[in-house]
Amino acid sequence: MKTTIIAMMLMQSLNLMAKAVELTEVQADSTVWTLDRCIEYAMTHATDIRKKVVEADNARQDRGAAMGGFMPTVSANVGAQFSWGRNVDPETNTYNTITTFNNSYSVGGSLTLFDGAQTWNAFRKARLGVRKSDNALAIAKDEKAIEVMEKYVDAAYNEASLRIAIDKLNDSRSLLEKTQRMEELGEKGYPDVAQIEAQVAEDEYSVEHLKTTTAKSLEVLRLVMGMEGEDTMVLNSNLTFQTHELSGEAECMGGSGLMAEKFFEAESNLHAARLDYKIACGKLWPSISIGGGLSTGYYKNLSSDAIGTSFSRQMKDNLGEYVYASLSIPLFNFSAIKNVKKARNNISLAEIEREETRLNVNSDYRQALIDRDGYIKEVALMERKVASDSIAHYLNTRKYEEGMLSTFDLHTSAQTLHNSRVRLLQTRLMAEIKKRLVKYYED
Repeated sequence: MKTTIIAMMLMQSLNLMAKAVELTEVQADSTVWTLDRCIEYAMTHATDIRKKVVEADNARQDRGAAMGGFMPTVSANVGAQFSWGRNVDPETNTYNTITTFNNSYSVGGSLTLFDGAQTWNAFRKARLGVRKSDNALAIAKDEKAIEVMEKYVDAAYNEASLRIAIDKLNDSRSLLEKTQRMEELGEKGYPDVAQIEAQVAEDEYSVEHLKTTTAKSLEVLRLVMGMEGEDTMVLNSNLTFQTHELSGEAECMGGSGLMAEKFFEAESNLHAARLDYKIACGKLWPSISIGGGLSTGYYKNLSSDAIGTSFSRQMKDNLGEYVYASLSIPLFNFSAIKNVKKARNNISLAEIEREETRLNVNSDYRQALIDRDGYIKEVALMERKVASDSIAHYLNTRKYEEGMLSTFDLHTSAQTLHNSRVRLLQTRLMAEIKKRLVKYYED
């Protein structure tokens, strides 16, 4: 018995080594889509990432526009006017019935000296908006990487489950051939053959169902990556599982990972709310502005044949300059007062949302730690179970061939081994997901 078990375990080891070599050859193929390659592709092709890039550029344009609030505004105007009938003669300043042509030119500028710090706070908010947009892009990339990882693992799980189902189908067909030969020799009856045929039919159904599920999961992965669905994707489902040291950390406030990015987002929203409050208060303050300019013009009487003053002479003689200073005091503005109260409420709301974000992110991080550590322990247990089920099924197959085990019991043994292998596969992939998720949260 011990010799049989050792031989069987040696065969399994050789089988695993052969599969490892096969997977290594597959990895060398440039057409294989690894998890990292899929994530890298999604970073440049996913539509939501591309939108965030444009939004980040818009935030920089807003910052430039806010910076323009510190600069003076300058404008120039040119006008031309034909007048006929009863109008004022500019030369005599009297009403006449004449036809005239007027050409005016003016240049003016203004500069706000004080507006209750509205311009300064608006610039600070726009500058904060750039950092918020960059942080939002980083969050979007991390969340997209996690989404791609989950969909990739789903597709890899379905492909691996399909291979396991195909192996089980091949074993069932081989067992059916043996049972049919044993029936011909009188060692088995037709009910045994019918039972194995039913098992083969069940396995064929599972294979076809998993083929459909695998195709759908690959299509979902393409959608998440922003990839057209015409090309065939070959996944590298050999996600290497490594034992990870169990962590007792329950909270991670620092770092530069997804946690820090979400904390910064909440803090930025609170800072923006405070700046909005200062801007609203600034509208209740007086504003001071200065300005100046110059103007000139040209006039010609089209009803007279006399030669008028030349264009250059009129432009010089009609030149005028002006400067001004303006003080605006808001005595009563009901809507501005209400906006101040609303901005104060928005600060309180942002503080509550910051606390909510802190609780949610820390809870998500702790849950990811618990899941990761739990799945790592489950992997070790499931490996032991698969090894035991493999030995048990091998021995049960020998008993069946010797007529010491019923077909029903053999089917139960095969199904138990199949379920254990699928469960081990699922546990391995989930452990890998949780390990990477914790890594995204931390750094």
